[in-house]
Amino acid sequence: MDEMTRKRPRLVFFHRLVTVSKTTAILVILFILFSIFLILLIHNLPISKVSSSNPSRYHWKRDGRRALPLCPLVSPLSVGWLDLSAEIPALLDDSAALRDTTTNAGLKEGGSYQPKDCQARSQIALIVPYRNREEQLTVFLRYMHPFLQRQQRHYTIFIVEQTGDLPFNRGILLNIGFLEAKRREEFQCFIFHDVDILPEDDRNLYSCPDSGRPLHMSFVIDIHDYKPVSLMFLFGGGVIAISELDFIRANGYSNVFWGPGLEDDDFYRRIRRLNMTVVRPQSPVDHLRYRTLYHDADADVDPQRQTLFDEGYLRFESDGLANLRYRLVDLQMKRLYTHIVIDPTLALSND
Repeated sequence: MDEMTRKRPRLVFFHRLVTVSKTTAILVILFILFSIFLILLIHNLPISKVSSSNPSRYHWKRDGRRALPLCPLVSPLSVGWLDLSAEIPALLDDSAALRDTTTNAGLKEGGSYQPKDCQARSQIALIVPYRNREEQLTVFLRYMHPFLQRQQRHYTIFIVEQTGDLPFNRGILLNIGFLEAKRREEFQCFIFHDVDILPEDDRNLYSCPDSGRPLHMSFVIDIHDYKPVSLMFLFGGGVIAISELDFIRANGYSNVFWGPGLEDDDFYRRIRRLNMTVVRPQSPVDHLRYRTLYHDADADVDPQRQTLFDEGYLRFESDGLANLRYRLVDLQMKRLYTHIVIDPTLALSND
């Protein structure tokens, strides 16, 4: 056997060994590249998707710092139903202890609050139209701040006050509150709330509705013996939550209803015209009860309001946010709320 014949098996062995080594090296390199790809993919996932499967877990900010966990859908701080007959007299007591409690809760100037122990799921603007109801406003503010804080909400309360001698125009005030709030913060939704109505149970969740599904909240009211009222007979007056985009699509409220009545029904027709679905909370009825605060009936009733309502469909695109005009008289960041004072006289030129 010559020398080449003896060496041939060894050459085949080394050739196979080199081939196997190359294959192994390629596999190792592919595995490393795949691992790097997975790490980069996970790192760049949106925080909300990483944390949504388990809201109680901490997630991480881009700079490596640990962020707060998302607040639970149902707050552990809720206390349930409160007897407002006992609560209201205590809220009217202007005591130093009450003021200290409100301040120590973490309320910021302008009536803004966000929870310290968790990250709120959305930022809410509470818009309240107002004129000449000081006692009701006092009760409302002292009640609603603890109510919303127990729900672990991130919110700001805007009181939009009408000056002058013109009849009260709720639609204009809500439109103005929407625009002025938007100029100051980025809110995910807006809750339009009358000053003379209070939720009795903090399991009635003040949260943002889905897009295209405005939420009508105040339909179980004491003045109706707490019997749920059909949308055919009651809408909008009281409390309604809506997303920013939906309110803009509807062109806001009509500006032509001076005095009480029908601006809410007109708004209902606007959102139904856009094929939005008006929804109501799915909580038990006992959790959705509202208590009204007594006040004298408004005397400035416009005798033409029914005609204006009947012809409202002709003005859906031209009457509302599109032609809103007003004069901002004052804006102050008060301890319990952002105070917006307006003169609506300019709006008369739109009628």
